[in-house]
Amino acid sequence: MHLSYIVATEAIGGKITSMGTRFRVLLFLAILAFSSCGGPERIKKLPVSRENVLAAYRLMAEGDQLALAGQVHFSLLKYLEGTRLNPYHEVIFNRLAIAYSRLNQFHQAGEAINRSIRLAPDYAFAHNTRGIIHMANDFNQSAINSFKEAIKIKPDEANFYVNLGHAYLRTDKYEEGLEIYQVALLLDPEILGKSGAIELSYQDEKMTIERLYQMSRIFAELGNKEVCLDYLGKALSAGFEDGQRLMEDVAFEPLRDDLDFIDLIELYGLGE
Repeated sequence: MHLSYIVATEAIGGKITSMGTRFRVLLFLAILAFSSCGGPERIKKLPVSRENVLAAYRLMAEGDQLALAGQVHFSLLKYLEGTRLNPYHEVIFNRLAIAYSRLNQFHQAGEAINRSIRLAPDYAFAHNTRGIIHMANDFNQSAINSFKEAIKIKPDEANFYVNLGHAYLRTDKYEEGLEIYQVALLLDPEILGKSGAIELSYQDEKMTIERLYQMSRIFAELGNKEVCLDYLGKALSAGFEDGQRLMEDVAFEPLRDDLDFIDLIELYGLGE
């Protein structure tokens, strides 16, 4: 199972600008601001020689390049060597956790990300990584909590909201997921068109028929016809056959007269 942060292939059109949505955004951020999350004791950072600090940074950069080239095993070795030279840098341990995750070694990933957070509890990207590791283990509520913690620390990072939206969908909270995607679009109107946002955190995750259908609804409401029809086609080919529900669903109202939408549902014998 391949783990990634945010992956997408289609651009999402439209900005959410209603006052109602903006109020929900402000309310959501206010709730996060007043929430608290306990954790293990922070690790005290000890001095590291300048030579080792620079060498660790160099190894991390080499690991990043290998990871981008798809050579995850080799990137893991670079990060491991970097953590030995500088065992007090939260960013290297975050990278190490990501590499372990991509290799499905989630126990080791958990240990690495826990150390990253203990080194720097206010490092938002580590909480985001922890959320994805939780999702890999089907600890979806824990994932939601981690993404919320990341957002509380860094509320302007659109990626965190997308991942939180993914986690809500994993728990069948589709309305909450839609609202969080809308927050992400307020921060970055192109976020759902950047690498990884359309799919859930696992690119090859087997989604249920209902989740495929709900994803098509979400993208219909977000105004992205192409992605909406892609998910609807997947739902139909997977066995969705409730034509009455489909035709009465208000999410698809803007597509009622669209020829591509009509052709798709008629292909599966669900047209009027």
